[in-house]
Amino acid sequence: ESSCPIGWQIASDQCVRIVISPANLKHAKKICHHESGELMDTSVTLLLDDVIDILKNLHENGLYEPTFHVGGMGQALNRTDDGNYKIISINPSSHFPFICSLNRMARRSLLFQQKLLPIGAPKISLTGQSEIYFHPRQDADYIALPCTVQGNPKPTVSWYKNDVEVLSPSMSNVSYLLSGGNLLVPASSSLAYSSFHCTAKNSFGEVRSPPILLKPSFIDPFRPHRLDVYSLATGGAKLDCDAPAHQPSEFILKS
Repeated sequence: ESSCPIGWQIASDQCVRIVISPANLKHAKKICHHESGELMDTSVTLLLDDVIDILKNLHENGLYEPTFHVGGMGQALNRTDDGNYKIISINPSSHFPFICSLNRMARRSLLFQQKLLPIGAPKISLTGQSEIYFHPRQDADYIALPCTVQGNPKPTVSWYKNDVEVLSPSMSNVSYLLSGGNLLVPASSSLAYSSFHCTAKNSFGEVRSPPILLKPSFIDPFRPHRLDVYSLATGGAKLDCDAPAHQPSEFILKS
């Protein structure tokens, strides 16, 4: 009872999956239901606390999505400026990542189904990377997209860009390199906001990895002169960062 099916992680006494691909509320519910789950119930305090810890950890590792659909009509979990999360109301037609959860019965059912899979069935080790930031360059720098597979017979790996196959054992592509299952793609601005995923296939079946989204990193220059600063009635003054446009969207104030 302490384990979760492949692709899910433990949170309180349930299993959850953070789905990064944005969707509206109706589509998010449909995807969770297809995976034998439902949108996360935020009324369960222990579950909510554990999921917030998971989101904070993902944020520290580079996932800067601030808002996630959760259960309830038009509810979302939103990251605040101080790094905490709170439940907010949103338009159900808005597209955001979302959080699915499995109750105990659904978890047991999925675990039982996975135990019926042949021992040699292909598996893809999850890396936790849903976004990779890169700096576009003119030279031959490459971005490594991971795809670690297991299975017997050894699975063949294929890669897809925006759901179109770009590289497999039976085809070549001068734009990409395959290294031990990992895809090496050029750090080119033409790949900005492209989505990649891999598949692993052998005689027992085929599995697909979660997508990895490539995002360009950049920072515009600060303005040459600061905005005017005025004293506060209570004493002191408020200094705004007035940060330029940048991605990833993190900044730190230092004295």
